[in-house]
Amino acid sequence: MKLHGKKCQLWSVGLLLAAGAAGLAPASAEGITVPDNAKVRQMPWGEFKLAPRIVEKLAAGEKANIVVGLEGTGIPIQGAEMRMGMARGCENANKELPAECRMVGPVNPDTSRQLSELETILNSGQVDCLALQPPLPNQFTGIMNKYADAGIPVFAINIDAPKSKRFAYYALNEEQAGKINGEATAKLVKEQGIEVKQVAMGSGAPDQPWAQSRMRGFIEGYKSVFPDAKFFNDDKSGLPTGKNFTTQEVLNSVTPFLTANPDVTLFFHTDQGVEGVGNVIRNLNLTGKVFTSGFNVSGPILDAIANGTTLVTIDQGFDNQAQAPVEQCARFLAKGDAPADPLQYLLPIVITKAGGEGQITVDNGRDRLKAASE
Repeated sequence: MKLHGKKCQLWSVGLLLAAGAAGLAPASAEGITVPDNAKVRQMPWGEFKLAPRIVEKLAAGEKANIVVGLEGTGIPIQGAEMRMGMARGCENANKELPAECRMVGPVNPDTSRQLSELETILNSGQVDCLALQPPLPNQFTGIMNKYADAGIPVFAINIDAPKSKRFAYYALNEEQAGKINGEATAKLVKEQGIEVKQVAMGSGAPDQPWAQSRMRGFIEGYKSVFPDAKFFNDDKSGLPTGKNFTTQEVLNSVTPFLTANPDVTLFFHTDQGVEGVGNVIRNLNLTGKVFTSGFNVSGPILDAIANGTTLVTIDQGFDNQAQAPVEQCARFLAKGDAPADPLQYLLPIVITKAGGEGQITVDNGRDRLKAASE
């Protein structure tokens, strides 16, 4: 998982009202006629046939049930932002056809519970289009294929299942996002005249493809500004900072690492562990001497950017990752539109102290964080 963060499994009457979403004015009181290219469509993996029950209910003016399934609905930031995005997407979806949007998944990551719920709502006909976050790459290929075989369009979000019968995948291009971070970090180092002797990298999941892609991208982006930069480790040997992604684990792992390696004056972290790295720098009285950059957003991460300890962080835009497939569900059912390229990469939201071209300021970051917390 890539935040890491999570979500609630209630039908969205209360949820969507609270989020300002779904159940808006129907596109047509008489219902809609599903186009032929949505009823039957040739996909790279074979022929897809939309379930006749979906065609019939939309023709009768009933609402399409669009479901967003998360690994964990209560994961900090991710869960709340995904809820916001689903609400926005559902509002826009209702311009195409009558739709109601629902979020499902265990509050905290639980693969067995997540899979069981997906089986239940599939077998009871509660889903007309699904946007799903698998726990790991390709881990839920089987259930996603069951949905597609049952005539339900499926989209992957945040974590991909490229071997499945999914229509498309919505998330960051991890390597590109890492590259953007590395380049932005290097430019700030250059502008501020920071002396960087050696760069080290760490992750809560250094063995995972998403983390290695971010590290690989960071190296490329940083070296585009400083070609001769020295790296302590590479994308295959990032420092493990704690599999549970907690700040305390980062304190326990990065404190002795920086103490033993005084030449490391810049530490890139692939996830919210950047918060802990900032704490380590302050605890060791290395503020102004050692710096960090990373991914994700929290109050302490934004504080660290404001005081100069953290140079760059990437807001993954979880709201955008949920919004896009919800809208795509409506476009497919109403118009037969589907992405030509299954890899629908979204742009990262780059946060620096002062902002700039293609970046937002700390204050802008705080506004997004506040919205996700309300």
